[in-house]
Amino acid sequence: MIAIYPGSFDPITLGHVDIIERGCKLFDRVIVTIVRNPSKVPLFTVEERIEQIRRSTQHLPNVEVDSFEGLTVNYAKIRQAKVLLRGLRVLTDFEMELQMAHTNKTLLGEIETVFLATSNAYSFLSSSVVKEIAKFGGSVDHLVPKHVALDIYQCYASRNQLVSNPTAPDAQLRTKHLSTQPPSETTAEPQE
Repeated sequence: MIAIYPGSFDPITLGHVDIIERGCKLFDRVIVTIVRNPSKVPLFTVEERIEQIRRSTQHLPNVEVDSFEGLTVNYAKIRQAKVLLRGLRVLTDFEMELQMAHTNKTLLGEIETVFLATSNAYSFLSSSVVKEIAKFGGSVDHLVPKHVALDIYQCYASRNQLVSNPTAPDAQLRTKHLSTQPPSETTAEPQE
């Protein structure tokens, strides 16, 4: 049976990876699908997110990564998937996800939604939380796969938004990334 795990994955977190790994034990194939939402401005391009997910799930032989724009149920029908896989962190997630599951069922009667409770270690974790921490110079090494953390640090460094925090455990790593950027990207412009 094929399951689709849709989301923005901007960026993929260790919580997402946990749901994917557990889903792979339940289904023959899990298609991790980036839902392209033109109304949102993502941190990473669709192509960058696809590569991040592929690298994060390369140890799982029954995972495929894709993207689409439109209704998830239409994509599921095209891919012949019978299940939508969703992770639940808190009660408010359940209310929203249950409403979406009922809506999807009215659009495509044969689709089922399977909810997996997020592991306790990741119950607070979201892509938005990761971006907020990184934006202000905090460490995200324990929240996302290592290669994704490097991408995040580099992205914020190149946008001149990463604030150096010498007390953070990964300060040396962030400093290394800052020092590899051309001076014009790491040095603030003089104010007039």
